[in-house]
Amino acid sequence: MLKIFDYPSPAAEKALARIASRGLSFTKKEHAAVSRILDDVKSRGDLALVDYTRRFDSPNYSPKDMQVGAREFAAAKSSSDRVFLRALNRAASQIETFHRRQLRSGFVSLDRPGTMLGQLVRPVERVGVYVPGGKGGQTPLVSSVLMGAIPAKVAGVKKIIMVTPPTAERRVNPHLLVAAQKAGVDEVYKVGGAWAVAALAFGTATIPKVDVIVGPGNLYVTLAKKIVAGTVGIDIIAGPSEVLVVADDSGDAEFIAADLLAQAEHDARASAVLVTTSPGLAAEVRVEVERQVSDLGRVEITRESVERFGAIFVVKGHFAGHRHLQQRGARTPRASPPRPLLPSR
Repeated sequence: MLKIFDYPSPAAEKALARIASRGLSFTKKEHAAVSRILDDVKSRGDLALVDYTRRFDSPNYSPKDMQVGAREFAAAKSSSDRVFLRALNRAASQIETFHRRQLRSGFVSLDRPGTMLGQLVRPVERVGVYVPGGKGGQTPLVSSVLMGAIPAKVAGVKKIIMVTPPTAERRVNPHLLVAAQKAGVDEVYKVGGAWAVAALAFGTATIPKVDVIVGPGNLYVTLAKKIVAGTVGIDIIAGPSEVLVVADDSGDAEFIAADLLAQAEHDARASAVLVTTSPGLAAEVRVEVERQVSDLGRVEITRESVERFGAIFVVKGHFAGHRHLQQRGARTPRASPPRPLLPSR
């Protein structure tokens, strides 16, 4: 499934060209479909949100289900175990520490008489954080909550609004709600897809209009953000996911395979690549990828991604001064690899 190439070679160059030439593109049909959704939400507000949510996510959804209430937050907190809470607290602390170092302050310069130059740095009023549903809520993207909301909190944003698709039972995975509380989210709405982006961009009777929308999503969410950019601020137009793992013969095949699959199952156009000096490790990783992929919920998408845009390149030489260069950093004691948590919408 995951091909191994000796580099340099004509076959390796061809594989590299295929991977490098992939990108994010939208068809006229997709653009028209998303534009209709945006216009519909702008026109009908909450009624459109309910219609789309019933159609795509939760058949029995009603307007009263839209906002997460105090009771649901409390239930989520009580159902969380200590292991998850410890991991959540550690991740939140590290993310906050990193982003506090990015804070900027304004300045005023009076270098010349009668001339004042300066820059004012201040937070926006409202930010909307989009959190993908993650296979109907079964793979909660806690990282998307933390990395979307914590920087906004650090920057001093006054109100943080989170939207995420509901499960078929009109719920939100409790891990997402606990993460939202930890990150300082003020309101959570059970709305996903392009219609959630429209709600944040234009506002409805229930969901307030925001100044900036951040967070990952599928092709339709990304296209919706692209279209509303200018009406509101956005973070980026994110293309297909990609990961490059670089390792020598000390690499852990089990963990490397998990890292590759964690990106490959995002999307059929995602790319997962390993560069290694060890033919033995290359063979082990290929076996591990095949073994682990069968345990994933998005097997078809993952296989297509790996077969089209995945590769292992075996290179000559060594990595001077680095016994192990891998996405996770220092060698981790052998254990069952973490299950990837990936966005579907």
